[in-house]
Amino acid sequence: MDNESEDRRTRILRLSADLFAARGYHATGLTDLLEEIGVARGGFYHHFKSKEEVLLEIVVGTIDRILLSSAAIVGQDLDAATRLRMLCDDLSQAIIDNQAGFVVFLREYSALGKDAKEHVLGLRRSYLERWEGVLKEGQRAGIFAGRETPYTQGILGMWIYSFVWHRDAVEPQTIAADLADFVVRGTSAAAHYPPTTTERAPRGLRPGRGVSPARQPKRNSEVASPASATASEGEP
Repeated sequence: MDNESEDRRTRILRLSADLFAARGYHATGLTDLLEEIGVARGGFYHHFKSKEEVLLEIVVGTIDRILLSSAAIVGQDLDAATRLRMLCDDLSQAIIDNQAGFVVFLREYSALGKDAKEHVLGLRRSYLERWEGVLKEGQRAGIFAGRETPYTQGILGMWIYSFVWHRDAVEPQTIAADLADFVVRGTSAAAHYPPTTTERAPRGLRPGRGVSPARQPKRNSEVASPASATASEGEP
């Protein structure tokens, strides 16, 4: 493929990602897409068989980028906390460089056919397993606290939407730093957390329910001494 043809293909992918991110995949017809990009139908089909193939390449290209970079990070001979911070920074930079691609990946991959969707989900699992591997290694080393909730499943959504929601109000580098601090500090074994609602509640009290009469704690004046209790038992 010559350079001019390759550049045209890259341009189609980049502008298509922008349109799919702004309008949605299903709301962007092929005719609209060609008009916005400025490519004739024949020129489009020279590079892609369908609009869905464009979507697939956008999504796969987006996840492939962080698969490649994350592999280099987790393979380094560094402590788990350092590599976790590097994973955070790498994901932030990838989104800064290609926000439209990540929005399309998050929102529109479900529009793909069954086989293509399974392929994309497999790539996503591979990426998240790298985060999980670093976290588990840190837990074994006592660097990270153990967590029962598999929050790694929400990492991509948290990152992508943070950049989307705050892109007009907060500098991307600030969002990146705050997200990294949130994850690194939150996983630290040295972090201290207040007890949960259930842990704070007296026995018998659970969120959304009152204390049953049988379990109501008595005031000091109501707690009878053994002597007074015995006397009371003989009274009518």
